[in-house]
Amino acid sequence: MPLQRPIPILVVDDEADLRLLLMEALEDMGYAPEGAEGGDRALARIRERHFPLICTDLNMPGGLTGLELIKAIHEVDDKALTILMTGYATTESAILALKHGAYDFIQKPFKLAEFEASIKRALEHYSLLRQNEDYQHNLEQMVEERTREILGLKDEIENLFEGFVNASITAIEARDPTTSGHSSRVATLTVGLAEVVNSTEGGRFGPIRYDERQIQEIKYASLLHDFGKVGVKDHLLVKAKKIEGERLELIFQRLHQRAVQRVMAEMERAWRAGDTFTEGRVAYLQEQVVLETQRLVALLMRANEPSVLPQDVSEGLIDVQPLTYKHWSGEERTLLTPEDFQMLQIRKGSLSLEERKAVENHVVHSYNFLKRIPWTEELKRVPDIAHAHHERLNGKGYPLGLAADEIPLESKMMAISDVFDALAAHDRPYKVAVSVERSLQILEEEAKSGLLDADLLHLFIEARVFQLTNLGKAAS
Repeated sequence: MPLQRPIPILVVDDEADLRLLLMEALEDMGYAPEGAEGGDRALARIRERHFPLICTDLNMPGGLTGLELIKAIHEVDDKALTILMTGYATTESAILALKHGAYDFIQKPFKLAEFEASIKRALEHYSLLRQNEDYQHNLEQMVEERTREILGLKDEIENLFEGFVNASITAIEARDPTTSGHSSRVATLTVGLAEVVNSTEGGRFGPIRYDERQIQEIKYASLLHDFGKVGVKDHLLVKAKKIEGERLELIFQRLHQRAVQRVMAEMERAWRAGDTFTEGRVAYLQEQVVLETQRLVALLMRANEPSVLPQDVSEGLIDVQPLTYKHWSGEERTLLTPEDFQMLQIRKGSLSLEERKAVENHVVHSYNFLKRIPWTEELKRVPDIAHAHHERLNGKGYPLGLAADEIPLESKMMAISDVFDALAAHDRPYKVAVSVERSLQILEEEAKSGLLDADLLHLFIEARVFQLTNLGKAAS
């Protein structure tokens, strides 16, 4: 409370003459004194208004003593200062007065100059206390305002980062539109599985509890786990067949050229031998060549599919490998180049070993990108979680080949979500969609093979986490 002039001062003394004398002196000094003949009356007045300073006698017969009054004053108004006036000043009484909360004490009889000096010291002290309170109050207000500004800035930064994450997902899907929605679905499934772990009591996951920030960390890692695809060549991301486009057309053109060359060679052989070459014989020969060509085309088309390569197709490719045609330059060349033969012999999928490594390298691209972001302390594990989502428990995952106990638990969750979505998705050009039931069976097979975490997969299936996305809702 700031001091307002004239400053009110309460004088408490049972001696009327002394009380009036002090009040007159205080009035001459420019103060606004009031008097009270005893402690009870003083307390009543103190409850009615605030007195910055109260001067009280020590001994007041028939009521509260000065020390008792001082104690009571601080219970009613803890900001008021008190000066104890006593005719029995001793070291003991002084200490006792200070213990009871008195600011100062004056020994009777005293000179008015001493009284005035004590009053000034007390009021200066009072002013300093109030100024400090005002400073503290203003400081608290400043801190509150600054805190609100910081929280507002924090919200803006979080909104900005959310926008950045969404823009990153848009960039990923622009590079690989066939997997549109994959990142968001994986994030939904992984966060859902983390929340199930949170609610699991006892067992391996009993002690694990993710707070709100950790859940957000898992979400961001899942949303950005495939960002590195921006560093992979476009045609590899959407490659539906082992050999595509002009390269495949060229193989079929060679087959057609070989067929024409065979008919012409047979006709030339008959002509040189003097054999009769009737129209029917020509038609028969053409039919046989066409049938063989169609058989070879069908074989190559089956071999070109990304599904598991059948044994009979693999053996048929070996028979095709030595077949030749005559190039326009006159040189005999094989229908299939060594590179074509190797591509068609891929056992599963549409990518060669070199191409597969290039695609798998998207995990490294993601990690290198995410490591450059100045994450907050709560989100600093985002790069590591995303980096390990293709690691497998048997150490045969990529890119680091981590063992089971080296893979973050959050990455193991993401691995299950990622594989499930890849299996059940309808939009992959290199595979047909797998039913939810079959997808879960494949996950269980991979868990038994030591690829995926069986305990986490059990929660994923038991809690029906897979139904959190539209792909999983197809299951009953």
